[in-house]
Amino acid sequence: MIQQFIDREDELAFLKSRLDYDEPQLLIIYGRRRVGKTELLVRFMHENPDIPSIYFLAGRKRWVDNLRELQTMMAGIIGDDLFARVYFSDYIELFSEFSERYRGQIIITIDEFPYLHDPTRDIESMFQKIYDEIISNTKIYLILCGSSIAMMESMLGYKSPLYGRRTGQWLVEPLGFKESCKFFSEYDIERKIETYAVLGGIPFYLNMFDCRYTVITNIERTLLNKGSVLYREPEFLLREELREPRNYFAILKAISSGNTRFSDILNATGIAKSMASKYLDLLHDLRIIRKTVPVTVTREKIRDTRYYLEDNLFKFWFKFVYPNDGLIESGDVPTVIGRIGSEFDSYTSFAFEDVSKEFLYEIRQDLPFQFEKIGRWWHKDVEIDLVALSERTREMMFVECKWQKKKTGVSVLKNLLAKSGRVEWGGDGRVDHYCVISRSGLTAGAEAFAEENNIVSYDLADMGRVFCENS
Repeated sequence: MIQQFIDREDELAFLKSRLDYDEPQLLIIYGRRRVGKTELLVRFMHENPDIPSIYFLAGRKRWVDNLRELQTMMAGIIGDDLFARVYFSDYIELFSEFSERYRGQIIITIDEFPYLHDPTRDIESMFQKIYDEIISNTKIYLILCGSSIAMMESMLGYKSPLYGRRTGQWLVEPLGFKESCKFFSEYDIERKIETYAVLGGIPFYLNMFDCRYTVITNIERTLLNKGSVLYREPEFLLREELREPRNYFAILKAISSGNTRFSDILNATGIAKSMASKYLDLLHDLRIIRKTVPVTVTREKIRDTRYYLEDNLFKFWFKFVYPNDGLIESGDVPTVIGRIGSEFDSYTSFAFEDVSKEFLYEIRQDLPFQFEKIGRWWHKDVEIDLVALSERTREMMFVECKWQKKKTGVSVLKNLLAKSGRVEWGGDGRVDHYCVISRSGLTAGAEAFAEENNIVSYDLADMGRVFCENS
Protein backbone atom coordinates (compact mmCIF):
# COMPACT_ATOMS: atom_id res chain seq x y z
CA MET A 1 0.00 0.00 0.00
CA ILE A 2 1.39 3.41 -1.01
CA GLN A 3 1.66 5.77 1.95
CA GLN A 4 0.47 9.27 1.08
CA PHE A 5 1.87 12.42 2.67
CA ILE A 6 -0.88 15.02 2.58
CA ASP A 7 -1.18 18.56 3.94
CA ARG A 8 0.99 19.64 6.93
CA GLU A 9 1.87 22.86 5.07
CA ASP A 10 1.68 24.89 8.29
CA GLU A 11 3.97 22.50 10.15
CA LEU A 12 6.49 22.41 7.30
CA ALA A 13 6.41 26.20 7.01
CA PHE A 14 7.11 26.51 10.74
CA LEU A 15 10.07 24.12 10.58
CA LYS A 16 11.42 25.86 7.47
CA SER A 17 11.08 29.31 9.06
CA ARG A 18 13.38 28.30 11.91
CA LEU A 19 16.11 27.50 9.38
CA ASP A 20 16.17 31.16 8.41
CA TYR A 21 17.32 32.18 11.88
CA ASP A 22 21.08 32.58 12.04
CA GLU A 23 21.24 30.86 15.41
CA PRO A 24 20.94 27.36 16.90
CA GLN A 25 17.51 25.86 17.46
CA LEU A 26 15.91 23.60 20.06
CA LEU A 27 12.41 22.63 18.95
CA ILE A 28 9.88 20.44 20.75
CA ILE A 29 7.59 18.56 18.35
CA TYR A 30 4.96 16.28 19.85
CA GLY A 31 1.63 14.60 19.20
CA ARG A 32 -0.20 11.33 19.73
CA ARG A 33 0.99 8.13 18.10
CA ARG A 34 0.21 7.58 14.40
CA VAL A 35 -0.52 11.29 13.82
CA GLY A 36 2.32 11.63 11.31
CA LYS A 37 5.18 13.24 13.25
CA THR A 38 7.88 10.99 11.79
CA GLU A 39 6.66 11.47 8.22
CA LEU A 40 6.55 15.23 8.81
CA LEU A 41 10.13 15.41 10.10
CA VAL A 42 11.51 13.11 7.40
CA ARG A 43 9.72 15.19 4.75
CA PHE A 44 11.20 18.37 6.25
CA MET A 45 14.72 16.96 6.02
CA HIS A 46 14.14 15.69 2.47
CA GLU A 47 12.89 19.13 1.39
CA ASN A 48 16.14 20.67 2.62
CA PRO A 49 18.74 18.37 1.01
CA ASP A 50 21.51 20.97 1.13
CA ILE A 51 21.58 20.78 4.92
CA PRO A 52 23.06 17.57 6.38
CA SER A 53 20.68 15.80 8.73
CA ILE A 54 20.45 12.99 11.23
CA TYR A 55 17.18 11.25 12.01
CA PHE A 56 17.59 9.16 15.16
CA LEU A 57 14.69 7.06 16.43
CA ALA A 58 15.27 6.28 20.10
CA GLY A 59 14.18 2.83 21.18
CA ARG A 60 13.18 1.00 24.30
CA LYS A 61 16.65 -0.32 24.77
CA ARG A 62 19.61 0.15 27.07
CA TRP A 63 20.90 3.67 27.62
CA VAL A 64 24.26 2.76 26.10
CA ASP A 65 22.65 1.23 22.99
CA ASN A 66 20.73 4.42 22.17
CA LEU A 67 23.86 6.48 22.80
CA ARG A 68 26.01 4.32 20.53
CA GLU A 69 23.44 4.37 17.72
CA LEU A 70 23.37 8.17 17.66
CA GLN A 71 27.16 8.18 17.89
CA THR A 72 27.40 5.98 14.79
CA MET A 73 25.16 8.36 12.85
CA MET A 74 27.29 11.32 13.88
CA ALA A 75 30.40 9.43 12.75
CA GLY A 76 28.80 9.11 9.31
CA ILE A 77 28.32 12.88 9.13
CA ILE A 78 31.92 13.53 10.15
CA GLY A 79 33.20 10.83 7.81
CA ASP A 80 35.37 9.22 10.47
CA ASP A 81 34.80 5.60 11.46
CA LEU A 82 37.08 6.04 14.46
CA PHE A 83 34.57 8.48 15.98
CA ALA A 84 32.10 5.60 16.26
CA ARG A 85 34.56 3.64 18.42
CA VAL A 86 35.34 6.36 20.96
CA TYR A 87 33.88 5.83 24.43
CA PHE A 88 31.42 8.52 25.54
CA SER A 89 29.84 8.24 28.97
CA ASP A 90 26.80 10.37 28.15
CA TYR A 91 25.16 12.65 25.58
CA ILE A 92 26.99 15.71 26.88
CA GLU A 93 30.35 14.22 25.96
CA LEU A 94 28.98 13.00 22.62
CA PHE A 95 27.55 16.37 21.56
CA SER A 96 30.65 18.19 22.85
CA GLU A 97 33.02 16.15 20.72
CA PHE A 98 30.71 16.20 17.70
CA SER A 99 30.44 20.00 17.83
CA GLU A 100 34.23 20.23 17.86
CA ARG A 101 34.51 17.98 14.81
CA TYR A 102 31.59 19.38 12.81
CA ARG A 103 31.10 23.15 12.50
CA GLY A 104 28.49 23.42 9.76
CA GLN A 105 24.71 23.68 9.91
CA ILE A 106 22.98 20.38 10.62
CA ILE A 107 19.49 19.15 11.51
CA ILE A 108 19.49 16.55 14.29
CA THR A 109 16.14 14.94 15.05
CA ILE A 110 15.73 12.71 18.10
CA ASP A 111 12.39 10.95 17.69
CA GLU A 112 10.67 9.31 20.68
CA PHE A 113 12.88 11.40 22.97
CA PRO A 114 11.13 10.07 26.13
CA TYR A 115 12.74 6.66 25.43
CA LEU A 116 16.10 8.22 26.36
CA HIS A 117 14.92 8.58 29.95
CA ASP A 118 16.81 6.46 32.43
CA PRO A 119 16.12 6.02 36.17
CA THR A 120 19.73 6.86 37.01
CA ARG A 121 20.11 9.90 34.76
CA ASP A 122 18.22 13.18 34.38
CA ILE A 123 17.98 13.38 30.60
CA GLU A 124 16.29 16.80 30.56
CA SER A 125 19.01 18.36 32.72
CA MET A 126 21.56 16.73 30.45
CA PHE A 127 20.03 18.34 27.35
CA GLN A 128 19.75 21.65 29.18
CA LYS A 129 23.52 21.55 29.62
CA ILE A 130 23.98 20.42 26.01
CA TYR A 131 22.04 23.45 24.80
CA ASP A 132 23.57 25.99 27.20
CA GLU A 133 27.20 24.94 26.87
CA ILE A 134 27.42 23.31 23.44
CA ILE A 135 24.58 23.89 20.98
CA SER A 136 24.26 27.62 21.77
CA ASN A 137 27.66 28.12 20.13
CA THR A 138 26.94 26.03 17.01
CA LYS A 139 24.63 25.87 14.00
CA ILE A 140 22.88 22.74 15.26
CA TYR A 141 19.13 22.60 14.59
CA LEU A 142 17.97 20.13 17.27
CA ILE A 143 14.48 18.65 17.24
CA LEU A 144 13.21 16.64 20.21
CA CYS A 145 10.09 14.72 19.23
CA GLY A 146 7.81 12.45 21.23
CA SER A 147 4.46 10.68 21.37
CA SER A 148 4.01 10.80 25.14
CA ILE A 149 2.02 14.02 25.20
CA ALA A 150 2.01 14.41 28.97
CA MET A 151 5.78 13.96 29.19
CA MET A 152 6.49 16.26 26.24
CA GLU A 153 4.18 18.97 27.59
CA SER A 154 5.92 18.73 30.96
CA MET A 155 9.10 19.72 29.12
CA LEU A 156 7.36 22.97 28.15
CA GLY A 157 6.54 23.86 31.77
CA TYR A 158 8.56 26.24 33.92
CA LYS A 159 9.63 23.39 36.22
CA SER A 160 11.42 21.62 33.36
CA PRO A 161 15.20 22.09 33.03
CA LEU A 162 14.55 22.84 29.35
CA TYR A 163 12.20 25.72 30.17
CA GLY A 164 13.49 28.88 28.51
CA ARG A 165 15.82 26.94 26.21
CA ARG A 166 13.45 25.83 23.52
CA THR A 167 13.16 28.14 20.53
CA GLY A 168 9.81 26.78 19.40
CA GLN A 169 7.27 24.00 19.80
CA TRP A 170 4.47 22.45 17.78
CA LEU A 171 1.68 20.05 18.71
CA VAL A 172 1.01 17.91 15.63
CA GLU A 173 -2.74 17.29 15.62
CA PRO A 174 -5.00 15.00 13.57
CA LEU A 175 -6.06 16.31 10.19
CA GLY A 176 -9.41 17.97 9.79
CA PHE A 177 -12.10 16.55 7.53
CA LYS A 178 -11.11 18.72 4.56
CA GLU A 179 -7.53 17.47 4.58
CA SER A 180 -8.65 13.89 5.29
CA CYS A 181 -10.78 13.92 2.13
CA LYS A 182 -7.63 14.03 0.01
CA PHE A 183 -6.81 10.46 1.05
CA PHE A 184 -9.92 9.09 -0.68
CA SER A 185 -10.55 11.48 -3.55
CA GLU A 186 -12.51 8.90 -5.55
CA TYR A 187 -15.28 8.70 -2.95
CA ASP A 188 -18.24 11.07 -3.11
CA ILE A 189 -18.91 13.40 -0.17
CA GLU A 190 -21.25 10.92 1.52
CA ARG A 191 -18.66 8.11 1.46
CA LYS A 192 -16.00 10.55 2.65
CA ILE A 193 -18.06 11.47 5.71
CA GLU A 194 -18.67 7.79 6.47
CA THR A 195 -14.96 7.06 6.14
CA TYR A 196 -14.04 9.97 8.39
CA ALA A 197 -16.54 8.67 10.95
CA VAL A 198 -14.57 5.41 11.07
CA LEU A 199 -10.97 6.60 10.76
CA GLY A 200 -10.89 10.23 11.88
CA GLY A 201 -7.95 12.40 10.86
CA ILE A 202 -4.99 10.14 11.61
CA PRO A 203 -2.93 9.76 8.40
CA PHE A 204 -1.75 6.24 9.25
CA TYR A 205 -5.36 5.06 9.46
CA LEU A 206 -6.51 7.02 6.41
CA ASN A 207 -3.91 5.26 4.30
CA MET A 208 -5.54 1.91 5.14
CA PHE A 209 -8.75 2.41 3.16
CA ASP A 210 -8.85 1.65 -0.56
CA CYS A 211 -11.30 3.64 -2.70
CA ARG A 212 -11.82 0.64 -4.96
CA TYR A 213 -13.95 -0.89 -2.20
CA THR A 214 -17.09 0.26 -0.42
CA VAL A 215 -16.80 1.71 3.06
CA ILE A 216 -18.28 -1.43 4.62
CA THR A 217 -15.91 -3.66 2.67
CA ASN A 218 -12.98 -1.52 3.81
CA ILE A 219 -14.19 -1.90 7.39
CA GLU A 220 -14.28 -5.67 6.95
CA ARG A 221 -10.80 -5.74 5.40
CA THR A 222 -9.07 -3.44 7.90
CA LEU A 223 -10.96 -3.65 11.20
CA LEU A 224 -12.65 -7.05 11.24
CA ASN A 225 -9.73 -8.99 9.80
CA LYS A 226 -7.64 -10.65 12.52
CA GLY A 227 -4.47 -10.12 10.49
CA SER A 228 -5.03 -6.42 9.87
CA VAL A 229 -2.97 -3.73 11.61
CA LEU A 230 -6.09 -1.90 12.77
CA TYR A 231 -7.82 -4.93 14.27
CA ARG A 232 -6.08 -4.47 17.65
CA GLU A 233 -4.74 -0.96 17.14
CA PRO A 234 -6.60 0.83 19.99
CA GLU A 235 -5.79 -2.01 22.37
CA PHE A 236 -2.08 -1.92 21.54
CA LEU A 237 -1.89 1.87 21.88
CA LEU A 238 -3.66 1.83 25.24
CA ARG A 239 -1.43 -0.93 26.57
CA GLU A 240 1.55 1.12 25.43
CA GLU A 241 0.42 4.09 27.54
CA LEU A 242 -1.36 2.48 30.50
CA ARG A 243 -0.15 -0.03 33.06
CA GLU A 244 -3.52 -1.61 33.85
CA PRO A 245 -5.93 -0.91 30.98
CA ARG A 246 -8.98 -2.93 32.12
CA ASN A 247 -10.75 -0.06 33.87
CA TYR A 248 -9.86 2.31 31.04
CA PHE A 249 -11.38 -0.15 28.57
CA ALA A 250 -14.57 -0.24 30.65
CA ILE A 251 -14.79 3.55 30.67
CA LEU A 252 -14.18 3.88 26.93
CA LYS A 253 -16.73 1.18 26.13
CA ALA A 254 -19.27 2.98 28.35
CA ILE A 255 -18.67 6.32 26.62
CA SER A 256 -18.88 4.74 23.16
CA SER A 257 -22.26 3.29 24.17
CA GLY A 258 -23.66 6.75 24.90
CA ASN A 259 -22.83 7.14 28.59
CA THR A 260 -21.30 10.61 28.33
CA ARG A 261 -22.14 12.10 31.73
CA PHE A 262 -19.96 11.37 34.75
CA SER A 263 -22.81 9.77 36.68
CA ASP A 264 -23.71 7.57 33.70
CA ILE A 265 -20.10 6.40 33.39
CA LEU A 266 -20.06 5.49 37.09
CA ASN A 267 -23.30 3.52 36.75
CA ALA A 268 -22.17 1.73 33.59
CA THR A 269 -18.76 0.70 34.91
CA GLY A 270 -19.22 0.37 38.67
CA ILE A 271 -15.88 2.13 39.17
CA ALA A 272 -15.52 4.25 42.32
CA LYS A 273 -16.05 7.98 41.83
CA SER A 274 -12.54 9.02 42.88
CA MET A 275 -10.88 6.44 40.64
CA ALA A 276 -13.14 7.17 37.67
CA SER A 277 -12.23 10.85 37.90
CA LYS A 278 -8.54 9.95 37.88
CA TYR A 279 -8.96 7.61 34.90
CA LEU A 280 -10.91 10.22 32.92
CA ASP A 281 -8.28 12.87 33.58
CA LEU A 282 -5.53 10.59 32.29
CA LEU A 283 -7.52 9.62 29.18
CA HIS A 284 -8.06 13.33 28.57
CA ASP A 285 -4.33 14.04 28.97
CA LEU A 286 -3.63 11.33 26.39
CA ARG A 287 -6.06 13.03 23.95
CA ILE A 288 -8.17 9.85 23.84
CA ILE A 289 -11.28 11.56 25.21
CA ARG A 290 -12.41 15.17 25.29
CA LYS A 291 -14.33 16.99 27.96
CA THR A 292 -17.15 19.16 26.67
CA VAL A 293 -19.45 21.69 28.30
CA PRO A 294 -22.33 23.60 26.69
CA VAL A 295 -20.94 26.30 24.41
CA THR A 296 -22.52 29.05 26.52
CA VAL A 297 -20.83 27.84 29.71
CA THR A 298 -17.65 29.77 30.49
CA ARG A 299 -16.26 27.52 33.20
CA GLU A 300 -16.00 23.75 33.40
CA LYS A 301 -18.33 22.23 35.97
CA ILE A 302 -18.47 18.50 36.45
CA ARG A 303 -22.28 18.45 36.42
CA ASP A 304 -22.26 20.16 33.00
CA THR A 305 -19.38 18.13 31.57
CA ARG A 306 -19.82 15.40 29.01
CA TYR A 307 -17.15 13.02 27.83
CA TYR A 308 -16.64 11.90 24.24
CA LEU A 309 -14.04 9.79 22.50
CA GLU A 310 -11.72 12.16 20.66
CA ASP A 311 -10.51 9.66 18.09
CA ASN A 312 -13.02 8.26 15.60
CA LEU A 313 -11.18 4.96 15.18
CA PHE A 314 -11.26 4.42 18.96
CA LYS A 315 -14.94 5.35 18.90
CA PHE A 316 -15.71 2.83 16.14
CA TRP A 317 -13.54 0.12 17.70
CA PHE A 318 -15.13 0.36 21.15
CA LYS A 319 -18.60 0.56 19.59
CA PHE A 320 -18.36 -2.32 17.12
CA VAL A 321 -15.11 -4.30 17.32
CA TYR A 322 -14.32 -4.70 21.02
CA PRO A 323 -17.85 -5.85 22.03
CA ASN A 324 -17.91 -8.34 19.13
CA ASP A 325 -14.39 -9.73 19.30
CA GLY A 326 -15.71 -13.18 20.21
CA LEU A 327 -17.67 -13.34 16.96
CA ILE A 328 -14.71 -12.04 14.97
CA GLU A 329 -12.31 -14.54 16.53
CA SER A 330 -14.72 -17.39 15.77
CA GLY A 331 -15.01 -16.30 12.14
CA ASP A 332 -18.60 -15.01 12.30
CA VAL A 333 -17.76 -11.67 10.68
CA PRO A 334 -21.07 -11.51 8.69
CA THR A 335 -23.02 -11.16 11.95
CA VAL A 336 -20.78 -8.27 13.00
CA ILE A 337 -21.19 -6.66 9.58
CA GLY A 338 -24.95 -6.91 10.02
CA ARG A 339 -24.79 -5.18 13.39
CA ILE A 340 -22.61 -2.42 11.99
CA GLY A 341 -24.94 -1.94 9.03
CA SER A 342 -28.02 -1.59 11.22
CA GLU A 343 -26.41 1.11 13.38
CA PHE A 344 -24.01 2.77 10.96
CA ASP A 345 -26.18 5.77 10.09
CA SER A 346 -26.82 6.47 13.76
CA TYR A 347 -23.11 6.12 14.49
CA THR A 348 -22.10 8.40 11.60
CA SER A 349 -24.50 11.13 12.71
CA PHE A 350 -22.12 12.13 15.52
CA ALA A 351 -19.19 12.54 13.13
CA PHE A 352 -21.53 14.49 10.83
CA GLU A 353 -21.86 17.09 13.59
CA ASP A 354 -18.08 17.50 13.65
CA VAL A 355 -17.97 17.79 9.87
CA SER A 356 -20.81 20.33 9.97
CA LYS A 357 -18.88 22.37 12.51
CA GLU A 358 -15.84 22.43 10.24
CA PHE A 359 -18.11 23.29 7.30
CA LEU A 360 -19.45 26.36 9.11
CA TYR A 361 -15.90 27.49 9.86
CA GLU A 362 -15.09 27.16 6.17
CA ILE A 363 -18.08 29.29 5.06
CA ARG A 364 -18.35 31.73 7.97
CA GLN A 365 -17.52 34.68 5.73
CA ASP A 366 -20.84 33.98 3.99
CA LEU A 367 -22.90 33.68 7.19
CA PRO A 368 -25.05 36.50 8.65
CA PHE A 369 -22.44 37.16 11.36
CA GLN A 370 -18.89 36.17 12.25
CA PHE A 371 -19.12 33.72 15.12
CA GLU A 372 -16.33 33.40 17.69
CA LYS A 373 -17.36 30.11 19.33
CA ILE A 374 -19.26 27.08 18.17
CA GLY A 375 -20.18 23.87 19.94
CA ARG A 376 -22.95 21.72 21.32
CA TRP A 377 -25.50 23.04 23.79
CA TRP A 378 -27.71 21.23 26.27
CA HIS A 379 -29.71 21.88 29.39
CA LYS A 380 -31.71 19.21 31.19
CA ASP A 381 -33.73 17.43 28.48
CA VAL A 382 -33.04 19.91 25.66
CA GLU A 383 -30.12 19.54 23.25
CA ILE A 384 -29.04 21.50 20.19
CA ASP A 385 -26.46 19.97 17.85
CA LEU A 386 -24.48 23.16 17.29
CA VAL A 387 -24.74 26.72 18.54
CA ALA A 388 -22.48 29.42 17.10
CA LEU A 389 -22.21 32.72 18.94
CA SER A 390 -20.52 36.11 18.97
CA GLU A 391 -19.89 37.80 22.31
CA ARG A 392 -19.12 41.03 20.46
CA THR A 393 -22.40 41.37 18.54
CA ARG A 394 -24.60 39.22 20.84
CA GLU A 395 -25.71 37.02 17.96
CA MET A 396 -26.37 33.29 17.94
CA MET A 397 -26.98 30.71 15.26
CA PHE A 398 -28.80 27.50 16.16
CA VAL A 399 -27.86 24.57 13.94
CA GLU A 400 -29.61 21.24 13.42
CA CYS A 401 -27.51 18.48 11.81
CA LYS A 402 -29.53 15.65 10.25
CA TRP A 403 -27.80 12.53 8.96
CA GLN A 404 -30.73 10.54 7.58
CA LYS A 405 -31.69 9.17 4.19
CA LYS A 406 -35.11 10.80 4.11
CA LYS A 407 -35.54 14.53 3.60
CA THR A 408 -35.82 16.72 6.67
CA GLY A 409 -39.38 17.82 7.40
CA VAL A 410 -41.06 20.91 8.88
CA SER A 411 -41.28 19.42 12.37
CA VAL A 412 -37.49 19.42 12.71
CA LEU A 413 -37.33 23.13 11.85
CA LYS A 414 -40.16 24.02 14.22
CA ASN A 415 -38.48 22.06 16.98
CA LEU A 416 -35.22 23.95 16.40
CA LEU A 417 -37.04 27.29 16.77
CA ALA A 418 -38.68 26.10 19.97
CA LYS A 419 -35.43 24.82 21.48
CA SER A 420 -33.63 28.09 20.78
CA GLY A 421 -35.97 29.82 23.21
CA ARG A 422 -34.59 27.66 26.02
CA VAL A 423 -31.08 29.07 25.62
CA GLU A 424 -30.44 31.80 28.16
CA TRP A 425 -27.60 33.89 26.81
CA GLY A 426 -27.05 37.39 25.45
CA GLY A 427 -29.97 39.18 27.11
CA ASP A 428 -32.97 40.86 25.50
CA GLY A 429 -30.97 42.35 22.64
CA ARG A 430 -29.80 39.00 21.33
CA VAL A 431 -30.17 38.38 17.58
CA ASP A 432 -30.97 34.78 16.57
CA HIS A 433 -30.19 32.97 13.32
CA TYR A 434 -31.08 29.42 12.28
CA CYS A 435 -29.46 26.79 10.12
CA VAL A 436 -30.15 23.20 9.07
CA ILE A 437 -27.42 20.99 7.60
CA SER A 438 -28.83 17.76 6.22
CA ARG A 439 -27.70 14.68 4.37
CA SER A 440 -30.70 14.57 2.04
CA GLY A 441 -32.04 18.13 1.92
CA LEU A 442 -35.46 19.44 2.94
CA THR A 443 -38.98 18.46 1.97
CA ALA A 444 -40.90 20.98 -0.13
CA GLY A 445 -42.86 22.02 2.95
CA ALA A 446 -39.68 22.44 4.98
CA GLU A 447 -38.10 24.54 2.23
CA ALA A 448 -41.10 26.88 2.27
CA PHE A 449 -41.05 27.09 6.07
CA ALA A 450 -37.30 27.79 6.04
CA GLU A 451 -37.75 30.64 3.57
CA GLU A 452 -40.57 32.17 5.61
CA ASN A 453 -38.53 32.03 8.83
CA ASN A 454 -35.09 32.97 7.45
CA ILE A 455 -33.64 29.53 8.16
CA VAL A 456 -30.61 28.86 5.99
CA SER A 457 -30.10 25.27 4.86
CA TYR A 458 -27.21 23.29 3.42
CA ASP A 459 -26.91 19.73 2.14
CA LEU A 460 -24.20 17.35 0.96
CA ALA A 461 -23.93 19.11 -2.39
CA ASP A 462 -22.97 22.31 -0.58
CA MET A 463 -20.47 20.41 1.54
CA GLY A 464 -19.00 18.78 -1.54
CA ARG A 465 -18.32 22.15 -3.13
CA VAL A 466 -16.47 23.30 -0.01
CA PHE A 467 -14.60 20.13 0.93
CA CYS A 468 -14.05 18.26 -2.32
CA GLU A 469 -13.16 20.96 -4.83
CA ASN A 470 -9.46 20.11 -4.81
CA SER A 471 -9.51 16.61 -3.35
